[in-house]
Amino acid sequence: MSKRSKKIAKALRKHGETLGSWVKPTQSMRNFTKHKANCFLVGVVFDQQVKANQAWNAAVWIAESIGDQDIDFWSAIQAIDEQRLIGFMRYGWAGYAFHRHPAKMAGFLKGCAEIINEKYDGDPRNIWRRSRNISNVRGRLEELPGIGPALSRMAVLILVRNYGLLGGRDALTKLDIKPDTLLQRVFRRAGLVTRRASFDDYLSAARTLAPDFPAVLDAPAWDIGRNWCRPRRPDCISCPLGKCCPKIGVDA
Repeated sequence: MSKRSKKIAKALRKHGETLGSWVKPTQSMRNFTKHKANCFLVGVVFDQQVKANQAWNAAVWIAESIGDQDIDFWSAIQAIDEQRLIGFMRYGWAGYAFHRHPAKMAGFLKGCAEIINEKYDGDPRNIWRRSRNISNVRGRLEELPGIGPALSRMAVLILVRNYGLLGGRDALTKLDIKPDTLLQRVFRRAGLVTRRASFDDYLSAARTLAPDFPAVLDAPAWDIGRNWCRPRRPDCISCPLGKCCPKIGVDA
């Protein structure tokens, strides 16, 4: 690991400390109701190709609209006619779509419902309940339509960091970043990976830079990618990475 990479990792951690309690590992296990678990799983599935806030807000609206406090949410999803569900995905958010790909999301939810009802008794918490095996839980999540390696890592990170599940703080060394577009851009411009880095290259870089908690670099890199390290005309002068970033690929 180069001196510059160490400086960048230190700057990322420092920026992460400014992002509030939501990115700091909880000290104890928190309550995770079935309603929260339903919202959580829908949010994970929806958190692709749209802004994160839209995905997670849509998840809560969907769960509350279908009424998961009073009925079995996933049985209701499974029972809804697919065309009707597509229509709900397209217009159910006060006349707007819950996601930019409503038909695809409807298909994902139908597929998730079938697996959750069949294998997990209609309760997403059974995917991770009483487990400390991070790899197994990721594998179970990736069996669900719409959830791939990146989203499964994000989901596991939230379960551990925000809810103290899967071993809580003892599991921090096993948690990976989610190499989404924002993080990838920051890592490439900062020289932490090469321009043609693979998915595994990003994971490896984070594990090397922060072996105690690789995913600690996730939130600050994502936030920098959203607010400073933009695709065009990045604000390098104000960026928290400051002078330590080599700004690879950025026009002078």
